[in-house]
Amino acid sequence: MRHLLRLLSMSAPALLAAALAFHFAMTLAYLTPQNPLKLRFARLINGYMFPLLQQNWHLFAPDPISDTRLVMVACRLRQPDGSTTETGWTDITTPYWEAHLQDRLGPATRVARSVTGAARMTYSADPTSLQMAKKLEERRARAQAGGGEADAPEAQVIDALQAEVKKEQDEGFQLGKNVLDRAGSAHCDSLYGPDRTTAVRMRLAVLEFPRFSRRDLPDSKGEMKYYDFDWGPYQPVAPLPAAAGGAESPAGSRAAVLEAR
Repeated sequence: MRHLLRLLSMSAPALLAAALAFHFAMTLAYLTPQNPLKLRFARLINGYMFPLLQQNWHLFAPDPISDTRLVMVACRLRQPDGSTTETGWTDITTPYWEAHLQDRLGPATRVARSVTGAARMTYSADPTSLQMAKKLEERRARAQAGGGEADAPEAQVIDALQAEVKKEQDEGFQLGKNVLDRAGSAHCDSLYGPDRTTAVRMRLAVLEFPRFSRRDLPDSKGEMKYYDFDWGPYQPVAPLPAAAGGAESPAGSRAAVLEAR
């Protein structure tokens, strides 16, 4: 027993160093731009990083914020006579930000980021992958226009990259929509009571600010766009007291006014 403890104490630093080296190597590989090596080991890298270690560098994006994005939910409710009715849209994003302003150390901002992050996953993909696929496809088109064809290895790279981009988009959409449906289910329970919701529908509302040349106008004069998801099944989750009052939030009222307009 003493020999075993001594062996463990002697090997612990080496094991810890190896674990840290593996972790940082996987993180570095995950954050690097899309490349053939990353494509080859994509399943291993993504399997290690998702879902707990996922991260990005959007904090350092050079483009300033040009819109406000709200996640909204509609609920399909079961009535006492067995029929169903569909509610209007309720903003579920703004109440969390308001709760965060009241309690900076509370969990509201973390929950809000999980919802807005899920919404972002439904429409985003690695921009480097998209750019590479576009450039390679343009090269293939030029080769075909010149009477020739892209070399077989190059064509295989193009097809593999396009397939990887599509797979990334499909997986991101499915994961994001599942998280949104769960968040919507929790909010429907908070708004209308438990055991009443049979289905939820999510909406992403995007309010684009007036351009800089029209900076004298208020944000409400911007363009509001809506992206509706299909109805999803109700999923029982833990209650969310912060959802109460979402219909009265300023952003939700503004979205309703612009929608009516």
